[in-house]
Amino acid sequence: MVAPSLINSRRFPPALRPRLQVAYARAWEALAETHCAEAVRFVRLVAAHLPADEALQRYFREVGVPSPMQESVRARAVIALEEELEAAAERAASSPAATAAPVLDAWALLRPEQLVEAVKRRAQLVEETNLACQLAASLADEAVCVAHVRNAIAVARALSEALPLNEAIMHYIRAFDLPMVESQLVFQRALAQLAERHPILAPPRRAAERATERAVEAILEPTPRSRPTPLPTPAYGLRAIG
Repeated sequence: MVAPSLINSRRFPPALRPRLQVAYARAWEALAETHCAEAVRFVRLVAAHLPADEALQRYFREVGVPSPMQESVRARAVIALEEELEAAAERAASSPAATAAPVLDAWALLRPEQLVEAVKRRAQLVEETNLACQLAASLADEAVCVAHVRNAIAVARALSEALPLNEAIMHYIRAFDLPMVESQLVFQRALAQLAERHPILAPPRRAAERATERAVEAILEPTPRSRPTPLPTPAYGLRAIG
């Protein structure tokens, strides 16, 4: 992934370039904020298995953070995790003196049954840690995918005057160099959200359908009541007697 300042926008009209640069800058910032929030959540979710500093390093291995963005994300996450990092440092400083085992206990671990049991516990601990990291990373990947979808929609709207929707979304995917699986998810979700309001999915109705609708409306329309024909009124007067 390249920084927004390095994205080539010369192929677009000059009037469109500032709008596109702003859209990419906002997308970059939104993605950095998402990674920072997910890194903090990752560290807190796996706190029972890894200390804060190791968990933060594990996040960058499990989740695909762009290399130009890693230092910024790390700095923001460290600020948000200040208390957790200080607590981990205090535990690491106090652990050697508190857990110093006697020499006899070290010799006891060399017994075959004790050694096998220790290996089993170590393997189970590693398996639980890997599973916890995988689950937390899946949540982060989903949040990052949602952020990419929002960014792709914003870029597609900025490029609506120059490119069709599908090409505009692909332009965002290529600019941010998304992996194949992630690019397919982002493309499908962004296109589905934009398709709901696209006018091309509302074709003009046929003349027969319009005529049928008018006939149904005419039948259902209430007709005004006809007034009864007034009867002739009798003429009253004096008759002349001759």
